[in-house]
Amino acid sequence: MLNSFMKWFQRAPAAQAEPLRRKQAAAGGSAQLPAPVTFGQLLLGAAQSSGLQRKSNEDALFAKIEILGTRGQPAHSGLFVIADGVGGHQQGAQASALAVQTIVQSVVPVLLAAQAEGGVGPNLDAQASLSAALSGANLAVAAAYPGSGTTAIAALVAGGQLHLAHVGDSRAMLVEAHGMRVLTEDHTLVRRLQTAGHITAEQAAVHPQRSTLLRAVGQGEGLQIDASSHAFEFGSRLLLCTDGLWGCVSDADLHHIIQVAPDAQAACVEMVNAANLAGGPDNISALLVHYAR
Repeated sequence: MLNSFMKWFQRAPAAQAEPLRRKQAAAGGSAQLPAPVTFGQLLLGAAQSSGLQRKSNEDALFAKIEILGTRGQPAHSGLFVIADGVGGHQQGAQASALAVQTIVQSVVPVLLAAQAEGGVGPNLDAQASLSAALSGANLAVAAAYPGSGTTAIAALVAGGQLHLAHVGDSRAMLVEAHGMRVLTEDHTLVRRLQTAGHITAEQAAVHPQRSTLLRAVGQGEGLQIDASSHAFEFGSRLLLCTDGLWGCVSDADLHHIIQVAPDAQAACVEMVNAANLAGGPDNISALLVHYAR
């Protein structure tokens, strides 16, 4: 289920304009109001499908956008999470749902507290907070659903920065002018073989063990979590997706769909449709964030 909440906490008082007009009129001059300032906003799209060969959907999504900031200077920030229950394991859907819930319950209070104190940048170690949230999710899943597991990727966008923490093979991808740039490393056996030079990218794409994870939320103590930060400025677009999407639709096709779609929501729907047209062998989830003026 997609949860999206939009909040506005600081509004510039519209009544300020009228006293300025009266004051300048009394002085015999025309009112010169300050030029309007355009602030960026986060636009969101999300879509899911169980695919054509699965009876249930073990993916989970969460998206939360906050609009906070000083008076007259609203600042958008967002938390976005995707988890993909490990196929073939018991209770994969419950594992992914619990992982997302635990991550959100850990990060949102910290995020709001940092914003209340003056901003996410100076008051929050984003990578540490996201990593701690995934660690908590790992222990929660291991305790509640032994033998199950899930991928998890959490993205925090704030202050012109994108912060990521992830485990598994769900991906974060930046949409750039000429293609897609993958920001995360797949924690899979096939990816390790490819990195070591034992197989090619073409062989990896059709390898019978391409879905075998080396790390998963729910494996218990000792889980290693990858974290990173990247620039995320006006015009940037971030795609979070499960392997049911990127494993069926090429990066070039994903890029084309996003570029020609009228908005983020339409792009997500079209991407999911493309994965199903390619056979839909797995659950499919896509979440697209656009930092627009």
